[in-house]
Amino acid sequence: MNPEGYFVEWEALRRESSVIRERRDGVAEAREALRQAFDRDRATLGQDAYGAELARELPGIEEGIFSAFDGYLAELDGTSEGLNTSATNYQSVEISERERYGHTNYPSSSTI
Repeated sequence: MNPEGYFVEWEALRRESSVIRERRDGVAEAREALRQAFDRDRATLGQDAYGAELARELPGIEEGIFSAFDGYLAELDGTSEGLNTSATNYQSVEISERERYGHTNYPSSSTI
């Protein structure tokens, strides 16, 4: 923070939002691959006591795993959307400063 407030480059916020979206896409792909693996391998648990016990426990295990994935994906979505919203807000401050003063000290940033 400087005496005039925080210095924010809204383009950097947009770039980071894009990075988070790409990470989210990768996590979603991993989730789908794991779902397919569970679906494919569920029938190969075996007919012994261990296989029967695992068959009983597997739905709960899967639910825990995929709930964690869904929570993480929601966090990534929220972070990306928040960064994008902040970028839009800072960009509008910059536009307002240009309109009001005819220029800004930092061509693609806002100080608030």
